[in-house]
Amino acid sequence: MMSLSQATMSTSKSQKIEPFQIRQGMLALELGSTDNKTLEYLDFLTGQVPTGAIYFLHVLPRFDVINSMLGREAEGMISNYEINDEVVTKMDREIRARMSTHEGMHVEFDVKEGSPLEQLLEDAKDVNADLVIIGQKSGVSRHGILAKNLARRAPGSTLIVPDRSKVQLKRILVPIDFSQHSINAMRSALALNASLETPAEVVAVNIYEMPNLSVYKIQRTRAQFEKMLRKDHEEAFEAFLNTHFPDHKDHIRIELIMQEAPGIAQYLMEFATAEEADMIVMGAKGHSKVELLLLGSVTEKLLAINEHIPTLVVK
Repeated sequence: MMSLSQATMSTSKSQKIEPFQIRQGMLALELGSTDNKTLEYLDFLTGQVPTGAIYFLHVLPRFDVINSMLGREAEGMISNYEINDEVVTKMDREIRARMSTHEGMHVEFDVKEGSPLEQLLEDAKDVNADLVIIGQKSGVSRHGILAKNLARRAPGSTLIVPDRSKVQLKRILVPIDFSQHSINAMRSALALNASLETPAEVVAVNIYEMPNLSVYKIQRTRAQFEKMLRKDHEEAFEAFLNTHFPDHKDHIRIELIMQEAPGIAQYLMEFATAEEADMIVMGAKGHSKVELLLLGSVTEKLLAINEHIPTLVVK
C-alpha cells in the first residue's frame, strides 16, 4: 500500500507558472448596494492583474411577466428599449464612479431580460469568459444568483466577492487535499501572487480526520497515533510541493489541522478568519456533465457560510 506522500508523487509533474491574467472577465451587477464592494474589488484586482476585457451585465425580469402582473393596462406604457437604455446609462454612471480606467482594458455593459443565472451563464459562454465575478450581500442573494450554483455551472473560474470583503491581498489561503483540483488551485494562487505589486503570503492548509481507533487493532496510544498521522501528512505536503511546486515551496506556508468533528468547511472558515485571509482559492471538479454536478461538498458549504472573504473557485 502506498503512503499518502507516495500517492501525491504519482500525479502530474511541475509546470512553469505564468502570472495571472484576466483575458475576458464578466461581472454581474445588481445595480444596488452590493455593487459598491464588487466594483471596488474589481478595480483593485484589474489594477494589479493584466486584464483584456470586462463585460458588465444586469438582468431584468422578463417584461411579459411584469405586464401580466400589472395587468393589461400596463401594456405599451413602457418601452423595453427605453428601460434598457436607462439601465445602461445607470450602469455606465455606476462603473465610472467606482472604477479607474486601466490602459488596454476593454469595457462593455449590457442589459438582458430573464433568469439572472441562466443569462449570466449564456453571456459568459458567448464571450468565452475565463473569470465570472459576482457580489454577495451578507445573508441574501440579491440578484438571484447563488454562489454555489454559479461556481458549479460557469464555463471558467468564478470569483465571489462578499460585501464585507477587505480590498487587499496580503494573505491567500489554499485548501489542499493533494488532488488535481488542489494542484489547480495552488497554481492559480501562485500565478495571482506573481502578478501582485507586493506579493502576498500563500498559506496551504490541509484538514485531516482522526480515524476511529476503536475499529483498528493497533498497539499504539492515541497520542502516538496522532503523531504518526501528522508525520504522514507532513511528508505528503513535502512530496506535494516537491513534485508540483519545487520553485515555490520555500514561499508557501504549510498548516495542518486535525479535524475533531464533522464539517471541513467550518474548520476552513474558522482558520481563514483567524488568519485574516484576504482570499480563499479552491479547485472545482471540472467541466464534464458529471463533474459539473460535483463542485465539491466542501467548496459548496464554504461558499454558503462565507460572508467576508473573496473566494476564487478555479476550473
